[in-house]
Amino acid sequence: MQTIMLTLQSAAHRWLHKTVLGDQISMCVFFFGGFFVLWYELCHIASNFHTEWTVNYTLNVVLAIFVAVNIYSNWLMVFLTDVAGKEIVFPTGSAPEGWYYCDGCVANRPPRAHHCPLCKVCILKHDHHCWFAGSCIGYANHRYFFALVIHMTVAAIYCNIYNWSFVWSVKGDISFFNIVSFLLPHVAAVMGQETWYSFFITTLSMVGFALAVIFSWLLQIQVVQILHGQTRYERKKGITQYDQGVWANLEEVLGHHKFLVLLCPWLPSRLPGDGVRFYSQQQKAN
Repeated sequence: MQTIMLTLQSAAHRWLHKTVLGDQISMCVFFFGGFFVLWYELCHIASNFHTEWTVNYTLNVVLAIFVAVNIYSNWLMVFLTDVAGKEIVFPTGSAPEGWYYCDGCVANRPPRAHHCPLCKVCILKHDHHCWFAGSCIGYANHRYFFALVIHMTVAAIYCNIYNWSFVWSVKGDISFFNIVSFLLPHVAAVMGQETWYSFFITTLSMVGFALAVIFSWLLQIQVVQILHGQTRYERKKGITQYDQGVWANLEEVLGHHKFLVLLCPWLPSRLPGDGVRFYSQQQKAN
């Protein structure tokens, strides 16, 4: 319990003092929006399909809690993990081969590291800056971000199955008007052709569908990059020199436990390197 409290205090301190306003707002939207979705799906949607506490309903609750815990835990680990290698002593003077000098950090930085203007520091194996996690995604926390996207995608698809069934049950039979009201629920509500409650649940379902598409798109991007041993920058530039093969690329992100880390973010899974030295295909061949 004491460890949990210290972790939360550390997260609160960093959120207040080391994140920009845009990240703070985005993180609040993610945090409170997630709890609203959990309440809406379990207490409003699922309860309409399961009027009694059955085995099926229990399984739904257990699955929802498991996914929610993984989402928030991985999200917290993304935020708290050091991705700048603060404990690593970087060489001064002339930069080693493959390194570069960062004017922002006033220090030499290794290959695949890039400076983030929001974090104001170079990130080891920089992928991108995530506003909703208030942190850059780099070598040390890529595992948590990947697991986060997977669990969000699963949750979004699962919720959409229930949401659309529930909306159809409220609207009634499938008709041309009902189909149109899915695309333009605000117009139907203003014209008095739809109740405000129907407008509310339809809008939430449309937002949920959009989120499912976005999460699936993010997951597709991450899978392609990881399987080819690339960061987002390297993917855009067509750089493939760090591709070590599928299993080695997966281990570089997930650690030696690989897919087991998707079950629990607190499971230790040692990464094969330090985020500073990377073997290219040519070096591996030699």
